[in-house]
Amino acid sequence: MKGIKVAGLSVMTGVVLMACGATHLRGSDNPSNDLKLAPEFADASTLGVGRLVPNVQLVTNKGKQSKLSEIAGTRGTVICMISATCPVSKKYTQTYRRLEADLRAKGLNVIFVNPMASESAAEMKAQAGTLTAPYVLDPKGQVAQALGATTTTEVFLLDSSRTLVYRGALDDQYGIGYTRNQPENRYLLEAADAMLAGKDPAIRATTAPGCALNLKAEIKPMAETYHNRISRIIDNSCVRCHRPGGVGPFRLDGYAQVKDRAKMIQFVVDSKRMPPWFAVPTEGEPANKWANDPTLSDDDKKSIAAWVKAGMPEGDPKDAPIAKVWPTEWSIGKPDQIVAVPRPIQVQAEGFMNYVNVVVDPGLTEDKWVKAIQIMPSAKQVVHHVLVFLIPKGSNRSEDNEGLTGFFAGYVPGNDQQVFPAGFAKRLPAGTRMRFQIHYTPNGTATEDRMKLGMVYAPEAPEREIHTGAVASLLLNIPPGADNHKVSGILPIPEDVEIFSFLPHMHVRGKAFRYELRSANGNRETLLDIPRYDFNWQLEYKLRQPKSLKAGDRIIGTAWYDNSTSNPANPDPTARVRWGDQTTDEMMLGYMMYALKDPKSTTKLGGFGGFGR
Repeated sequence: MKGIKVAGLSVMTGVVLMACGATHLRGSDNPSNDLKLAPEFADASTLGVGRLVPNVQLVTNKGKQSKLSEIAGTRGTVICMISATCPVSKKYTQTYRRLEADLRAKGLNVIFVNPMASESAAEMKAQAGTLTAPYVLDPKGQVAQALGATTTTEVFLLDSSRTLVYRGALDDQYGIGYTRNQPENRYLLEAADAMLAGKDPAIRATTAPGCALNLKAEIKPMAETYHNRISRIIDNSCVRCHRPGGVGPFRLDGYAQVKDRAKMIQFVVDSKRMPPWFAVPTEGEPANKWANDPTLSDDDKKSIAAWVKAGMPEGDPKDAPIAKVWPTEWSIGKPDQIVAVPRPIQVQAEGFMNYVNVVVDPGLTEDKWVKAIQIMPSAKQVVHHVLVFLIPKGSNRSEDNEGLTGFFAGYVPGNDQQVFPAGFAKRLPAGTRMRFQIHYTPNGTATEDRMKLGMVYAPEAPEREIHTGAVASLLLNIPPGADNHKVSGILPIPEDVEIFSFLPHMHVRGKAFRYELRSANGNRETLLDIPRYDFNWQLEYKLRQPKSLKAGDRIIGTAWYDNSTSNPANPDPTARVRWGDQTTDEMMLGYMMYALKDPKSTTKLGGFGGFGR
């Protein structure tokens, strides 16, 4: 779908108006589901999610005029596009009635908006009579335009500050060309529950199959200030780290702090240094493929630049978003077990520190199933990253290559936890020990750190087990001065699996990394492309929808290294570099979190052969 500009927001074009429209048909020997349209994930950042919704004027079918703020709910508001004649919208009639009660019980108000100028007063009156919430007439499309609405079934979830939290389909029970007895996904209600719990919804935007709306291409957006626009961008993308207790070196949770650093913020955003994210889209890649992509949209970047150019106006504090409440300790909930290093680790004031390796015995007398993990340093400001590996019972290994098969958990600033999907968990065998591999970066002041790892256990064995595998190459032999040395590894897929995330790992000579799928049928696909690898950010790239692989497929991991004088992080351009544990050595590891399709299978992805140039 192509993006268009509506109401000053980037939105996606509406879906087809009628299932009987012109469609390119294919032969029955090559069947297609093109005539059936269900909700799909959409890119929230380009759809205005996180923006302040204008305080528009509303006129109900009873002639009552009100501002949006005057009939909004105390805890939030849901605005539903609706039509008395659109077939898909009409199917939701009973759902809308139940929705009113469900949301009212949560402290949320509902407003129905009919933007169809051609519908008769009698048709709209009949529909409004089935509902108790305000039924707004919008024949000129002014309300729909202010929201950037695309179809007659789209819903908008606003918090109590009129910040758009979710937009898209109410659920997936009805769409173009299909009907289900029950919805499989209740997008709106799940988003509302997350919002009311002070969390971001897991799904922030979808398409909404219905009758497409005819709207003007663009209307003049509101003048942007810190409180009505910039604060929301910073809150969504920066404050997670730049806040009291966060890992950022300074705060960005107030106007004075943001104004002081406005030009630097503009610089790091425009140069794609911040927020940290290094994956680039590949051809044919779906919008919003990554669940944890913090990248600012082009509109966000333009807003920051325009705000700086305008002199950084503060605006009206009444337009400010709701202040986010951050957990003071464990964001995964109270852990069932906490594993801590036995004593504080001394971190020097300056210079370079080798990795610190600490082996801890958690004292497990029986197998455990882990559904959430969080790593918590006590001195976040000096912790570059942490990797935790499992040492099997009876093994004498402590610092060798169990990193290939024993990866358990990781920490980087801003990403300290792993919560597995419902029905999935990681197995933690009895007698297992844990090796904490910690990289400290001195910041000018000597300090000490005591690392903790918290785990929430599942009460019983999951439907499917989460594993971590890796495509790797131990045959590292990077010549002195080489500025683009290429190394690859192959990971065979012996049976059907689902991939949930990727985590490439190299050291300071790492330059780029790529995962590719070579299917058994000969097709090729880029799974993750990182043309600018940054050792300072050991990021996990989490897929919004798992990637299914078939038996016989192969994953090719390719890494590039810069061992030349042009690499300012290179500790010694004259050295021939091989595999090793310390930062001055190198690694080539392309971790993947996966689950086998067959829950009874005991197969694990293996095979770490590699080839280099």
